[in-house]
Amino acid sequence: MVNRVILVGNLTRDAEGLAGSRGPVTRMRLATSTLWRDADGNRQESTEYHSLVAFNRLAEICALYCLRGRRIYIEGRLRTREYDGADGLRRTSTEVVLDTMRLLDRREQEEPTELAHSGAAINGHALDPVAPLDTTSAPVDDPSAAEAEPGAASAGSAGGRTRQRADAPALSGAAAG
Repeated sequence: MVNRVILVGNLTRDAEGLAGSRGPVTRMRLATSTLWRDADGNRQESTEYHSLVAFNRLAEICALYCLRGRRIYIEGRLRTREYDGADGLRRTSTEVVLDTMRLLDRREQEEPTELAHSGAAINGHALDPVAPLDTTSAPVDDPSAAEAEPGAASAGSAGGRTRQRADAPALSGAAAG
C-alpha cells in the first residue's frame, strides 16, 4: 500500500508552533490551485486547502520559517483522525503528516538578516539565508561527503567543488583547506 502526498502551494497563515506531549508540533494550512480553460476558452481556477502537521525537528524549522504567503514543497502521508468538537459532536479531520518540507521562494526583505542572526541549524550546520531550505539532504559543503571518495563529486556539488554563493568572497587554496 502507498500513502504518499506531494504538494506545492502557498501557506494561508503563519505556522502555529505547539508543545506536544512527545515533542514540538507545528500546524499549517496550504493552498494549492489548479488552472484550466473551459469549453469557451475562459480561464478557470480551483483552489484546495490542506491541513499540514509536522513533528519534532521539522516542526521547529517550520515554526521558524513557514510564514503566510510563502511557497513551499512538502512530502508526507495522509492521516485521518477523529475528535470531539467544542459542541460535543464527533468530528473527523484529514491532514498531511510532513516528512519533508522545502522553502521554494526567497524572502529578501526581512529574513536574510533574521536567519543570519538566528543561529538556526540543521544537523549542526548553519542555515544559508539565501539558499532554499531543504530539510532532507545534507548541506552542500559537508566535509564527510567530500571524504567519502577523493576526487568524486559529492551530492550537490559540481565536479567535486562545493557550491558558492555569487556574493560570497572567494577562498584561496590555503584558506579553503
